[in-house]
Amino acid sequence: MQGSTRARRTTKGPGLTGANAVVWIEEGRALVLRDDAGAIAETEVPLPDPATATLLALAEVAHRVGAVDRVLVMGPMGLRTALEREIVAIGHAPETIREAPLEGPVDRGVLLTELRRLA
Repeated sequence: MQGSTRARRTTKGPGLTGANAVVWIEEGRALVLRDDAGAIAETEVPLPDPATATLLALAEVAHRVGAVDRVLVMGPMGLRTALEREIVAIGHAPETIREAPLEGPVDRGVLLTELRRLA
């Protein structure tokens, strides 16, 4: 059996933004916390009921995530998967996405804890 070890990058290389995001998505809303150089931005995006309108709202959530090194998406599997697809569709590499099937409801404190774990 052969293997190799790869040193973990200690500095940000080209293409890395230094920003991370955490998203909690559930029926009716999505909460986005984004950490960009220590500045935390919080956004709540309402998710309407009709499926076609929800797709537009998911695109809005993905754009609120923005360019990040890592994004953690939490919530029910169907919505989580749809949001992850939208995040990839706007140009994020799939390997930037992490997911967690966390039971809700989730508040800002839980999201901040998860955001710090990404760093």
